Amino acid sequence: MRVEAVETMRAPRLAHLARTTWLWLCLLSPLPALATVPTESLCEYRNLEVDEQTGDVRFIPPVRTGPEDCSDNGAAQVELDPGWRQKLPGQVRWSQRSDALSLCQIKQSPWGQRMLQLPQQGCVFLQVQQACTIVTTQALSHAQLANAVRSCVP
Repeated sequence: MRVEAVETMRAPRLAHLARTTWLWLCLLSPLPALATVPTESLCEYRNLEVDEQTGDVRFIPPVRTGPEDCSDNGAAQVELDPGWRQKLPGQVRWSQRSDALSLCQIKQSPWGQRMLQLPQQGCVFLQVQQACTIVTTQALSHAQLANAVRSCVP
């Protein structure tokens, strides 16, 4: 009689477990299919140009550069705030140098005070109200360069 009581208690638990397992499997089965759906790509915009001769960085109205079938959702589509741009020093430069990482170890250089280190890429030096120099070991994307320029405003 005791064995029968245990068996009758287990039966509802097993039935409940089977139902909840089946429910979870039904709910979670579409997830792998959703993970393989390609997300729409964001548009890429360029809002600065670099003079190849001098390395000077110049801001321009945003120009769409990235894929034709992209989504503007979340993309920066407007020009930089004029108030922010007025706070920039008179000259913003970008210099690619093989010794950039060693130069970026010093806090004060002929280019001014180091404001930001770009991990494994270089750094940003600032001479307040005079010049900002971005020094890197290799080429940067427009987005990386634009982010580095943000450090040029103290």
